[in-house]
Amino acid sequence: MTGLRQLLKMVSQNVLLPAVYRLYAPGKVKDGSVLFADAHHDERPENMEALYQAMKETGEYQITELYLDYQRSSFGKVLRAMLKFMRLYAGTQTVVLCDNFLPAASCRCKKETLVVQLWHACGAFKKFGYDTPDDIPPSYHGHVFRNTRMVTVSSPACVQPFASAMRLPQKAVVSTGICRTDRLFDPAWREEMRARLFSVCPQAQSKKVVLLAPTFRGSARDPLLGAPDPRKLAGMLGDDYQIFLCPHPHMKKISGDVQPFLAPFGAEMLYPAADVLVTDYSSLLFEYLLMDRPLILYVPDLEEYRRKRGFYLDIQEIPAHMVYQETDLAQCIRDACEGNAAFYAPSDAAGYERKRKIFLEKYMSSCDGHSTQRVLERIGRHRAGAARKDGK
Repeated sequence: MTGLRQLLKMVSQNVLLPAVYRLYAPGKVKDGSVLFADAHHDERPENMEALYQAMKETGEYQITELYLDYQRSSFGKVLRAMLKFMRLYAGTQTVVLCDNFLPAASCRCKKETLVVQLWHACGAFKKFGYDTPDDIPPSYHGHVFRNTRMVTVSSPACVQPFASAMRLPQKAVVSTGICRTDRLFDPAWREEMRARLFSVCPQAQSKKVVLLAPTFRGSARDPLLGAPDPRKLAGMLGDDYQIFLCPHPHMKKISGDVQPFLAPFGAEMLYPAADVLVTDYSSLLFEYLLMDRPLILYVPDLEEYRRKRGFYLDIQEIPAHMVYQETDLAQCIRDACEGNAAFYAPSDAAGYERKRKIFLEKYMSSCDGHSTQRVLERIGRHRAGAARKDGK
């Protein structure tokens, strides 16, 4: 059955979807039309929220949304969603994506259509896309990011890695900043998120809040939850600490024994209440560091991960305390939450802060609270250019 499903997907991708696009292609691209689409969620992803709201507030765009978690849906439902996308795609001026979305790459689209890839990660940490077979195996024939004409990244230092990972010209990758980071600079939003968390989990208000956000292991098609085990860590830390497990979005199935630790919201919505983030190779660390909170990297498999997947940066650049043994993790968390000197060794708190500023300047300099406006301006310039060519 799995083999048949894959065959049907290939036929749809290479034959049916292009045919549907060609059927509707003779129609005109509608000025101001925008299509938000995603194949990993059944509702608007957080990565799209800021740009969606900004466009809506202008009153100048006609927005259509099309979201469906393909992994959790029947083939028939997925096929109907893809056919609808192709019909809309043929007449849409701006298409907004935030992850891999194969229908958009099934055929060459019109020059009048701007495909914007917001992506879902800041910085440039572990290799992804075409730079690792874990994401796109060599057996895949096609260009996943075909037609993408604008990719937003968090700083100029990220342009080359993203161009490489997506096999795109560097001019298509722009350091506008990442839209969703704008709210991290809003004090009112921070307070709102803290209040929201403590209303749902009142027991956390009197405790140290630990965010546990391991990236997945294995492949994107068959992801596995990374370490450490939140149950064991909770036992070592005791009742003064509240652990929230924030698994990677690719993790659709979570073991029942860790369910009690699952965060009630997305990781970025917990940052304002967090006392420390424990991760390994997740790009969450870039935006989390904007909060000026301690960071721990739990990396017992560092050399193996470096060899098999690889990084775009020197991991020693990251302003974090690295832990290699599970037995050392609980004490490192205590040191971080209590501001103990042991957390900053071999440097000190001032040295750690300097390292954090240097790191953020290199990898997050375009995230300043105004990223969404810059993205909107670029989309507006494309629209204005299309209008001039159309003689309006």
